[in-house]
Amino acid sequence: MKITTKIQNFFAPNEKGQRFWEKDLFGAARFAGTTQLAPLCKQMSFMLTAGVSIKFIVQSLAEAPSKDRRTKAALHSTLDGIMRGESLSFALEATKYFPPFMCSMCKIGEFSDNLPKVMELLADYYEEMSRNREEIRSALIYPAIITVLMLFMIIAAVVFVLPNYAMVFAMSDNPLPALTLALLALSEILTTQYYIVLPIVLLAVFLPKLLISTTKGRRLFENFLLFAPPVSIVYRQITNLYIVQALALLMQSGQPLADSIPIVAGIMSNKKVEQDLQNLSHRLQEGNSFYSLFSKIPYIDSTILGLVRAGEETGNMPLIFEHASKYSRYQFSQMSKRLNKLVEPIITLILGVILGIVMLSIMLPMFAMTEFLG
Repeated sequence: MKITTKIQNFFAPNEKGQRFWEKDLFGAARFAGTTQLAPLCKQMSFMLTAGVSIKFIVQSLAEAPSKDRRTKAALHSTLDGIMRGESLSFALEATKYFPPFMCSMCKIGEFSDNLPKVMELLADYYEEMSRNREEIRSALIYPAIITVLMLFMIIAAVVFVLPNYAMVFAMSDNPLPALTLALLALSEILTTQYYIVLPIVLLAVFLPKLLISTTKGRRLFENFLLFAPPVSIVYRQITNLYIVQALALLMQSGQPLADSIPIVAGIMSNKKVEQDLQNLSHRLQEGNSFYSLFSKIPYIDSTILGLVRAGEETGNMPLIFEHASKYSRYQFSQMSKRLNKLVEPIITLILGVILGIVMLSIMLPMFAMTEFLG
């Protein structure tokens, strides 16, 4: 597909009528978020435990005033499916709004006649996922604010302050330093040739989407996340957490390990991780040891591998994955705290150096003029 066609497809509305600003930047499916799913699963668990019928539960949730428009529409669609005699899991899946993992878990609960417990476990799972994302957001929001403010200061200094000093410098016969000349040239480009700068900025914003939309670009991006420090350190921790949390949840619901792995593979957004888990599942069915296969995945945490080895020897994998999930949550929490402490001073230092260079480009000619006048 030609690049022009890709650009046209990107800006064109999709099958849901969404314009490019409404689409997900990295192409992920627009499923319900954890903040919607956690209370939904919790309410369903309470009412199922009380013996309320599925039809009445879904109808009550669909008519609840607190639900957002998309969730209410999906619940009404689910209710229509149930009225046609479909199972809850099938009706949820047909909406294409509820994530596949939730639908698979509902199917497990229906087959095992343990849907209330499964819904309770799902609620805890999505609450934990929501907390994890909130920790990452909290760790990054303050550095992001600092970055934006300092960038505005730098741009203001280059665009508004430096040109005023340029008129003063022009009155002097002293040659300007190379640093000052370079920043004056940049200031002129930003002020007089903004029509060139704007398309470059827009290209820088939307080019990642175009590249990641290709198979090769997506593969390179996912490998970068998994294997390029320091990004990989954070991304691997998140990946490990998602894998062990999902496996722990499935095994607590009574799902065998061999059947749980393909389900977990299906919820991974990273195709490399998904493929690794699918390969593990196929080789596990051939009679290989789970630990020996799991240990060959290079981004799995060594402590988790140690727990898996102990679980395989004792034959108590559900309990082991529960402990692995707790360990991963603790590691993730510690990583979020370290990230918060590291990112802020690093960004401040980098932007401070840039601002210092701008101010130095102004001060150096002024020092030269002072010496000349003296």
